[in-house]
Amino acid sequence: MAFELDLEDFNDQLALFNLTCPDNEQIVEKLEELCQSFRKTSDDICNDIVSVMNNDGKSVIDRNILAKLEERFEAETKKAINTPRSMKKPVKSVRMPLSERSEFILSGGPGDDEKPHHMSNTAFTKLEGHFLEFSPFPNSPANEKFLKRSEPGLVVSTMRGRKFQDKGLKGGAKHDDKVKIVSKLPNNFYGGDKSSMVIDAKSTRMSEFAKRLQATNEEIADWGNPLAPSVDFVYTYGQIVHDDTRDNEKFGENSVALMINDEDGTMIRLNFSKVTEDVTLFPGQIIAVRGTNETGEELQVDRIFTPKALPVNPVETDITKDIWFACGPYTAMDNCGYEHLCELLDQVVAEKPDILVLAGPFVDRKNTFLNKPNLTITYDNLMEDLLCKIKEKLVNTKTEVIIQPSSSRDLCTPSVFPSPAFRFKSRKLDMIKKELHFVPDPCIVRIGHNGVDMAVTSSEPIQGLSNSEFHRSINQENSDRIARLCSHLLTQQSLYPLEPTEIPSSLGDLLEVCQLTSTPHIVFAPTKLASSAKKVNGSVFINSSTLAKGPTGNYVKMSINLNAGELGPFETIADYANIQIMKI
Repeated sequence: MAFELDLEDFNDQLALFNLTCPDNEQIVEKLEELCQSFRKTSDDICNDIVSVMNNDGKSVIDRNILAKLEERFEAETKKAINTPRSMKKPVKSVRMPLSERSEFILSGGPGDDEKPHHMSNTAFTKLEGHFLEFSPFPNSPANEKFLKRSEPGLVVSTMRGRKFQDKGLKGGAKHDDKVKIVSKLPNNFYGGDKSSMVIDAKSTRMSEFAKRLQATNEEIADWGNPLAPSVDFVYTYGQIVHDDTRDNEKFGENSVALMINDEDGTMIRLNFSKVTEDVTLFPGQIIAVRGTNETGEELQVDRIFTPKALPVNPVETDITKDIWFACGPYTAMDNCGYEHLCELLDQVVAEKPDILVLAGPFVDRKNTFLNKPNLTITYDNLMEDLLCKIKEKLVNTKTEVIIQPSSSRDLCTPSVFPSPAFRFKSRKLDMIKKELHFVPDPCIVRIGHNGVDMAVTSSEPIQGLSNSEFHRSINQENSDRIARLCSHLLTQQSLYPLEPTEIPSSLGDLLEVCQLTSTPHIVFAPTKLASSAKKVNGSVFINSSTLAKGPTGNYVKMSINLNAGELGPFETIADYANIQIMKI
């Protein structure tokens, strides 16, 4: 059976060692060839690559690294062949109960090819103790790497606000502050978007941006026609799109067009060679430009205008809250024990934060264990049992739990974005539904009457922007790239400003549900990028990364204490907060 390398998961493993594998077809094919030829798993080859790269002092896999890796494998194979049988250590066989064997293995089918991989000692280590009690599927193998992880509970990094005070934090906490959704809810059911509705929504959005840009830039007196040939400057606005007529050229400043706001969605090619300031572009971005169209074929741009972020809402000055953030997956990619989540909830019981935000995926479509015959329950039943376990674990706490699905990876929610909240028909969840907050993706929740606005999205907009954005600057090396990517959500006033989206979407709902009417105080937008907390345009962006990442994972603790003073006009929640990125 051919070995297929999941580059995304492979890079997740390498990220633990600050290494990366480029998305290069030849390199990926060579890795797959090595795995198949030398019967290596992705875990095996990852360990060998780390060793080779550390010796060479490199951080990115290249052909030279793969050549040395192949030499190492060939040497190991040659040594094994030349070693006399009498010198080889006997391998202790592992007896597998008949009930746990794959039907494919018993029948001599495709599963036979996977015997060496699946019949390891680690795969059949049983769950024990409180991990066994918590797991929604007790027959899952245990994750021994997690049990042997290094530095659990380590504070990876801290961002302490200049006015944050520990004093009075717990005493001033108000557990009667209600958590409520203040953003528009997505549809529960989707059909095909009507073109007329999408066009109207796009036109309205662009017109509103045009008014804001005129209000903040006095030089824009009127909008002109960029299609008519002229040597005079013209101001126009529209949405950035990828000009794919340029011989499949990758998105960048040389392959950009502007879709202007007319009935036909007319596009004009843009040329940014005369722009001396920073250039930042991505598909779906709404901007205004100034330029000339001397030939009638393209607009020679010399100025770019982007909208500013909206102001934040006023907040109660006596609010104090402990908020924790975590993002799935919540168990290893080859088991269903949920040890990582169990460990996190143990910490919640011990420290009793006011709010716990859990973003999906919960039942992850990339989890290989879920495709095995060993799993004898449905995905919905697995999710329902997991929710019951979460509630049982927190039964003696007043922590409010917010649960959001991941439309791209959760198996228990439709693969459409924006995604409605989890919905289950099981009667055993009737009581839990009243005690847990099930929210859609994306959403904005408000804590208290005039409290903190917190945006939450599992759609990975920062990751999407990271993959799509083009940026040119003379000071590019010294700029904070992650902060710049985060700022696009606020300046574009959308929790998902990319178009087209990387996941199936309802464009009509996307334009309405993701729209921001003010800048949230907190934006929780987890991605696979390194964990971070960034102050951006009056907001604080939090990326916890994933709770289960290799043998360990991360989550975030945030303490807010506005008893320390009044929130000034140029201050943010981050000034009165202490944010810690933690190892589980």
